[in-house]
Amino acid sequence: MKTILRICAVWLAPIIGALAFTAPATAGQLKLQNTSGQPITCTVDGWTVATGYAFDWQIAVQPGETFYVGQNTLRVLPDGQLPTIDWASCGGLTTRLMNITAAGPDGLLVLTGAQTRVLNAALYPYLPTLPGDQFEALVAHVIDTYQAANPQVLLSAQLNMATDIYSFTNLPVLLGAGGLDVVELDTLYLAFLAQSGLINPAQIVGEQPLPVALAAATVDQQLWGVPSWLCMDFLYATDPGVQQITSLAGLLPYLNSLAPVGGPKLIADYNGSWRLPSIYINGYVQNHGYGQIAQALQMPPDPEVIANLVALTDTCAYGGGNNCTNGANHSAENAQNGAIETIFANGDASTELAFSEQSFFMKSANPALNLYVAPGVWGQGPQPLLFSDVFVSSAATCPPQSPCAADATAFTSLMTGLDMKNYIVQARDLPQGTPWRTLLVPLPSFYEQGVVQANPLYPQYARIFGAAEPFPNSFTAALQTEMAFAVCAALKAAQPAYVCKTGAANDNQALPADEVAPAQDAAPARRKGGRS
Repeated sequence: MKTILRICAVWLAPIIGALAFTAPATAGQLKLQNTSGQPITCTVDGWTVATGYAFDWQIAVQPGETFYVGQNTLRVLPDGQLPTIDWASCGGLTTRLMNITAAGPDGLLVLTGAQTRVLNAALYPYLPTLPGDQFEALVAHVIDTYQAANPQVLLSAQLNMATDIYSFTNLPVLLGAGGLDVVELDTLYLAFLAQSGLINPAQIVGEQPLPVALAAATVDQQLWGVPSWLCMDFLYATDPGVQQITSLAGLLPYLNSLAPVGGPKLIADYNGSWRLPSIYINGYVQNHGYGQIAQALQMPPDPEVIANLVALTDTCAYGGGNNCTNGANHSAENAQNGAIETIFANGDASTELAFSEQSFFMKSANPALNLYVAPGVWGQGPQPLLFSDVFVSSAATCPPQSPCAADATAFTSLMTGLDMKNYIVQARDLPQGTPWRTLLVPLPSFYEQGVVQANPLYPQYARIFGAAEPFPNSFTAALQTEMAFAVCAALKAAQPAYVCKTGAANDNQALPADEVAPAQDAAPARRKGGRS
């Protein structure tokens, strides 16, 4: 019946509108769960006269039941636009920008009958998970936990990679007047959002995050986001000698000293419209010091830094090609399914350069793997640079002193608190025995827990925090594209087969076909393959 609901509901709505479907739905539907003692009536995007249906379908969700609503697939839409459920109105409460498509995760609304207002939130979606999982159990846990503590609020939460948070064009929509109230996003965009008036100043409620996280969340001496995750590249090996590596000059002979395997000496992903600026900034700072980071954003590129990047990326060459630079490792299939990590975990690459959370896929592929870790090296000296994610609130929909502002603060406090971080990191939403997600948490108390100190990886990761500094948060679309173009050209001069994926569409500049990033390339597969 769920298939009928999705495809044939145009003529069956008068019949199925009186039914509640309690069996599991296929992915990409809206689940209306009524936990109250009374029926609750809903209307849904795509099933009203105003959104392309023959009449306003009044969906009566019975007490204790869950009703599944699919997209109206016969709805007339502009070319290229997929049938999407963006809102639902239940008991007088209306959600916004839910972005539920047939290919994506289910949306969930838990209706209690006691709610008086709505909070619309998007969580950072680039987290590692098991094949086939779309974080629906995790989102359900978030909703249940939040609504138990805030019974007056209907939480519409999503964790959906189709909600593009890596776009200078889309973020103003997400945080605009008809958008979301709270978004968890990358601080690479923070100054752009703050200076555009799209977000509110932030404040920390609860434990103070690590200084590097606070610095990443600050623009012009003002805090604009609440830190939620940190991220950087690490060297992984099964040989403890990797822990002694502190420079590129030390890495190259170390790689040559390892026993040959049936693959590259160092596997990674060096393609992508954000990856190009970020690897260059890493290399520049490790050559010139963090005090010179402003100069790292100025083009043309430093020839010595480019030479180091060429030497580093060449360590992936094997069998006449280089999958780390030709786009193969960056492809959606490889990046989103842990294929790179599986190659390393199976012994077909000597080492890997990857984010902390990508150990999830290494341990999934080979649970017995003993991993040794060192900070990624790009130049002459060690200088850890951290990406950062933060929660921001919309100035348009959630202004200070409003009920939404209080609801957003409560939500952000929940999501950045120790209990929720443990739940997500320890993958409690997944089957028992699943590897930890090993994300970098910005709370000092997280690393003081015995269970974290007993984890083989976290004590190795935590060594970086004494010297770690944040990536710049002052990017603009023009600067990102300028850097990607310039670094691309310099790398291609030395490695003609380098596929850069510069994201040329950002500023309408033309490039050869192999250099123009497809639309989805603006959103990095950080959960599995690296920032693009």
